[in-house]
Amino acid sequence: MFGMKLGYNARIRRSVSIDKPWNVTIGDLVIFGDFVVVHASKPVSIGDRSSISQYVMLLTVCGDYKTYGTTKREGAITIEEDCWVATDTVVMPSAHIEQGVVVGARALVDGRLPEWKVCTGEPAVERAERVLYVNEIVAPRDKSISNIEIIIPVRDEEINLPYTLASVMEWADKVWVIDSGSTDKTREIAEAAGAEVICQPWLGYAKQKNWALDNIPLSADWVYFLDADETILPLLKDEMLEISSKPVREISETAFNINRYFIFLGKRIRHCGYYPSWNVRFFKRGKAFYEDRDVHEHMIVYGKIGKLKGHMEHYDRRGLECYIEKHNRYSTIEAREIIIQPEKQGITIDAKFFGNVQERRRWVKQNIYPWLPAKWLFRFFWMFIIRCGILDGVTGFRFCMLVSTYEIFISLKMIEYKKQMAKKQ
Repeated sequence: MFGMKLGYNARIRRSVSIDKPWNVTIGDLVIFGDFVVVHASKPVSIGDRSSISQYVMLLTVCGDYKTYGTTKREGAITIEEDCWVATDTVVMPSAHIEQGVVVGARALVDGRLPEWKVCTGEPAVERAERVLYVNEIVAPRDKSISNIEIIIPVRDEEINLPYTLASVMEWADKVWVIDSGSTDKTREIAEAAGAEVICQPWLGYAKQKNWALDNIPLSADWVYFLDADETILPLLKDEMLEISSKPVREISETAFNINRYFIFLGKRIRHCGYYPSWNVRFFKRGKAFYEDRDVHEHMIVYGKIGKLKGHMEHYDRRGLECYIEKHNRYSTIEAREIIIQPEKQGITIDAKFFGNVQERRRWVKQNIYPWLPAKWLFRFFWMFIIRCGILDGVTGFRFCMLVSTYEIFISLKMIEYKKQMAKKQ
């Protein structure tokens, strides 16, 4: 937005006036009230989860009130995380509001305000401590709690879900099952296991997950997205618990790539381009969301992405019929996605050859793969020969053949979809 760095789910009213937005950095979940004025001749930085109330003025250049405006002052403004600047407040050049400060209405901020204080006046000074929790009212957090919440989107998963829940229920703070209209016993199984069940009509793969991030009352510092046909293995659980036990500010990574085993016909696929299989699933609350794609969506992360040594396991126990039906559906969505992607508006991950795993994969998919003839044949050759699927034996051969047919479905459905579009025109 005109060079302004805008964090995830930040809300700015239409009546807000921002001069030189390229000097403004706004963190995640920040909200601006009506008629806020930002004069950003110098840098202005506002931390995550901060609120700037109506009629606040952030001035990096102005006359000095101490000399009745006869001299000029200028300097950057820094407002750290979790602050609240109340209505009609004026923030002067070079002001620094530290983390957790509440600035009372109609104050004048000049200089530095110490963290987690309530400050009022002209100029604003410390008046009291800002207290978020009172021990007599809210019990302190049990150190045995994992500080991790799990989100599982589901629909008709009564066969897979018991295994998935068994891998997380004993140690996760809370498990959220987002059901999109199951007609089997999925909801009953989740409730019996102690999970929180929320019914939400299906919005699409990415939109359903982003809806969960925006609407579930998450309280843990860490979040994990888990599919209903996946389980978390013990080593991965131990790694995540070690990370979540530390103060969140001590962890430099914002999210972590998780490696995944794929089970086909009862056997782990260890090659075929399906292992290693890195997926961003474990992340700090409020620091990631899913890109705007209808299928094969990836997570967009605000910050550094690390890797964990442990694994999750993908095993759809419903059998090949469900696997084939699902990928038949995926191929329809993928064919349309390929055709409409150049015109589609929305946030997606960047396609970079020298980027991370997901960015490099997207670059190949957009710049090389569309020009390959006989994509299904190339896919088989790539999986079975180049990515050593032959080492997975007969099961590897069968798996490579099955995945290659997915490319045939996409190619044929693209032809069909283009003809349908031509008729409509």
